[in-house]
Amino acid sequence: MERRNVLIGLIGGLSGVVLFGLGALGAAFGISSSRWRDRKARWVALCREEEVTPGDPVAQSFSFRRLEGWYWQSVSRNVYVLRDSAGALKIFSRRCTHLGCPVKWSTKSSTFRCPCHGAVFARDGSVSEGPPPRPLDEIPYRVIDGIVEVEEA
Repeated sequence: MERRNVLIGLIGGLSGVVLFGLGALGAAFGISSSRWRDRKARWVALCREEEVTPGDPVAQSFSFRRLEGWYWQSVSRNVYVLRDSAGALKIFSRRCTHLGCPVKWSTKSSTFRCPCHGAVFARDGSVSEGPPPRPLDEIPYRVIDGIVEVEEA
């Protein structure tokens, strides 16, 4: 055997081992990532049902921890809780669907307003004015024993 062929074989073999190792690491990360995992809905307590009365929406916040790949991340969400004209609960994200700026409830006009680009949302979350492409995001919820729980997202 020539020295040149031995070196070519060694370099090729080492390259194969490195590529296999990188592929295995990528596959392990992809499998362990929380976004790839099939998971059940998890619920977080938000407030008591009797705290939500007809009238102006109530600003609420909730926090939870979720697995992001290989580490746990603390996540906070801000929402508005209200009762619609039929008395049913509605929970909306406090983020504008245009660029994610925080919306604020205006008691004077009974609308949600985004200060960034002039977006206006009606009490039911629909777009009244401005550039948002869709209504405010409605958060899934359930009521168990008088406690309003929202789904982690």
